Amino acid sequence: MATKVYDELEIELEDGSTLNVKPLPIKGLRKFMEVVTMVGQEGIETENEAMEVFLDAAVICFQYLDSKRFKESKKEDIEDLITVPTMMKILEIAGGLKAARSEEHTSELQSHWYI
Repeated sequence: MATKVYDELEIELEDGSTLNVKPLPIKGLRKFMEVVTMVGQEGIETENEAMEVFLDAAVICFQYLDSKRFKESKKEDIEDLITVPTMMKILEIAGGLKAARSEEHTSELQSHWYI
């Protein structure tokens, strides 16, 4: 019998459906990382701009985690399905991303990979 080396979490979305969340495969993780690295670059200065980047990353997660339902999804398609805490949990589990507030700049979002 095979052994999984990661945990999965079933998350309820705002429409009552569920999403089984687990780490992304490497191909999906590379796309995810390309998007998320934009948070630390110039031009992303507000939480709203960072939120747009995180939503783009969440779309990648949805596309890989449930390709039958979300293969062609865009940000607009998932915005009503998730809250910010739900989105951050998906990003944490699927992409290894943890967002934390800086102690020096409480309004600034910082991203950290723990993989």
